[in-house]
Parts: sequence; C-alpha cells; structure tokens
Amino acid sequence: MSERPENGGHGGSGSPERAEAGVRHSWWPGWIWAIPIAALLVVLWLGARALLAGGTDITIRFPDVHDMKKENTDVEMRGAQVGHVTGIKLTPDGTAVIVTASIDQEAANFLTTGTRFWLRGAHPSLSDPSSLGSLLSGPTLVMDPGPGSKSRYFIGLERDPIAPTAAGHPLLYEVALDSEAGALAGGDPVTLRGFTVGEVRDVGFNYDPGTGELSTPATLALYPSLFHAKGAQATPTRADVAAEIQRLIRKGMRARLARNPPLVGTYQVSLQIVPDAPAGPLTAPDGMPQIPTAPDGGIASIISRINRVPIERIAQNALQTTHNLEVLTSSPKLKDAIVQLDDALRQIHGITAKAEPQVGPLIKSLRRAAADLEGTAKSARSLLSGTATQNGLGNTVQEITEAARAVRSLADYLDRHPEALVRGRGGAQ
Repeated sequence: MSERPENGGHGGSGSPERAEAGVRHSWWPGWIWAIPIAALLVVLWLGARALLAGGTDITIRFPDVHDMKKENTDVEMRGAQVGHVTGIKLTPDGTAVIVTASIDQEAANFLTTGTRFWLRGAHPSLSDPSSLGSLLSGPTLVMDPGPGSKSRYFIGLERDPIAPTAAGHPLLYEVALDSEAGALAGGDPVTLRGFTVGEVRDVGFNYDPGTGELSTPATLALYPSLFHAKGAQATPTRADVAAEIQRLIRKGMRARLARNPPLVGTYQVSLQIVPDAPAGPLTAPDGMPQIPTAPDGGIASIISRINRVPIERIAQNALQTTHNLEVLTSSPKLKDAIVQLDDALRQIHGITAKAEPQVGPLIKSLRRAAADLEGTAKSARSLLSGTATQNGLGNTVQEITEAARAVRSLADYLDRHPEALVRGRGGAQ
C-alpha cells in the first residue's frame, strides 16, 4: 500500500486513494441452521441406540385382539415392560389375527416354545381388579416364560392360563349343568374348595326331539399337577389322580355352577362335597367320565325360592284383608257397640264412685265381727278346757276360729283393694 500524501500535498494523479473491502469465506453456515442440525443429530442418536439395543420381532396368533392397538399396547413380563406391539393384521382366511411385537434384548432370551402370551384385561371382571384398567387403556400383552427351545412364533391366549407351563395333558370330565351354563366360556376356572384345579374346555347345547329334553354338557379339564395328594409324589400320575377323583365322586363330590363374586362375578364350575349325595352316573352317554351335578345352592337357590313365592296371591289376600277391615270399621253395628261400651264404663265408674265412701265403715264392721268371732271361740275353748269334746263341739270351735280369720282376711283385702266391691276379686289382682 502506497504512502498517503500529506494534507495539502498533491499526489501523482491529483486525487486521494480509495479503500477496498475484502470478503472472507467461513465453514460455519450460520446460527439459523443450528436447530435442524440438532434435530438430525438426535434422530441419528436414537437410530444408533435402537440398532445397538436391538429388538427381536415375534409373531403371535390370537382369535381376537380385544382392542389392542399398534404401537400403543405394551408387552409386560413380571410387571416390567419388555416390548410393544408393532403390527396387527388378519389372517388370509379371516379366522384369526396375527400380532407382531418387538421384544427387548434383555427379554429375548426367554422366547422359547414353552413361553406363553396372554391378554390381561380382554375380559374385565370384578373377580380380577387388575383387569378393570383395560376399560380405559385396552388390554396388556403379558409374557409368561417357560422352558423349551428358541421360538419366534406363538399361540396367544385370551386370559390368564389356569395350569402351569409344564402341566401336561389334563383329565377330561363331563358335567350336565342345568342352570345358566351358556354363560360359561372356555378357560373359565374349575375350583375345588376355592382352589383352582382345572378349567372349562367347552360348553355344548343338546336338544332331544324324541323326549323334548334340553341339556348343556360342559367338558372340564382337570390338571393332575394341581391336585396335591398328601404323601404322594411331587407330580402324581394321571392314573393316580383319576382314581382319586373317582373316589371323591363316590364320597359325594358334585359340580355346581357358581359366580365369583356372587351375583356380579364371572361364572365358574365349583366342585363341592355334598354330604349324603345320591349316587349318580359316573359315565356320560358318550363314554366320557362324568361328574354328577348338585342342586343349585347359595344365592341362586335363594333367588329360585323367591321366584316360587306366590306374590300375586299374597297381594290379593292383603287387599281382601284391607277391604274386610274397611267394611268392619265402617259398620254401624261396630259404632253402636262402641257407644254401648262407653256407657257401660261410665256406669261402672259411677258405681265405684258411690261405693268408695262406704268401704271404710264396711271394713270396720268386718273387723269388729272378726274380733267378736275370735272372742266367742276363745270363750268356748276355755269352757271346753279339760273336758272331753262331745257332739262335735271341738269342731264347731275350730270352724268359728276359721270364720273369724276369713272375715279378718276379707277386711284386710278390701282395705288394699276397695275397687273389688265393683269388679270382684279377679278384676282387682
């Protein structure tokens, strides 16, 4: 850059030199790009985290999804969230639903052939308070691990399984329920004294045109591992449990339809020991072992008895009684009888009022008569003293003494109950 001339001096061209601005290019595009770049970094971080964490995709077949939602239904194991539902679609034939889910890496090791998946809240019930939350949020997919080899395809259950994972094949029995058996469904529990020992497999409905009879046979699946025989081995064999069940039936074990809680709860089959139960068939018409049924009891029995009460007849009798009372109270004869009774009471009251002033002199006279009789008896007793009693004189003196005592007792009684002169002694008690 050339030296600037002093003031008043003249340059070579005769004019001052101009300043020029330089442009510097930087790698930073500007603060306006900070937000998009930060969002891109977050997306990349989340993607990398998902890839590093991993997730195992599985397929579960359900007959119905019961309001499960894609990306909104969690998979839980032991109460902890271990995955979520990623897809829901119908099978090609439309008979089932295929649910895909992503299971976190820490739970993927439990995806074996013995692992079961079931829906909590598919059937909300008062007997299971934890299922009531599904009324608002929908059901939850529960993972129940079990033994076996690795697997990614499962058959889902609509409710909490009754039997443990390694329960084995159940014993099948038939019961001919005659109440609201149609309310039962597959998977409903079978209990023995409150303990779950099996589940309902299916419920049928049969009609015999020849006899006109209706029957609702139900098939019960009883699991040998749920029967805890005292002194038996840890896992009793099917033959042992079948023999014990037959023994219980001969001792009076009967099946009955029940609800838990009563009236509002879900239906179940309750096995109970009924004392002195009549013998029933142990084999159903189709050859399957049968558990006889017991007559309805508890709340159902009370309701049935209430239904048999002739309420209309009782109401008619009550109306007739009310009508008779109305006729009786409005009868002129009743009114006349009341008037006559009132007059009679007034007369008795008047007699009592008139007789009351005469009671005092009467009592005094009775006391004097009693004293005279006692004096006479005393004199006669002194005259007879030392001589033999002849002609019944001793008895006469005794009677005079008793008469004096009776007169004195009468005077004492009238002194305490003067109204006895009008009412008599019985009315003055």
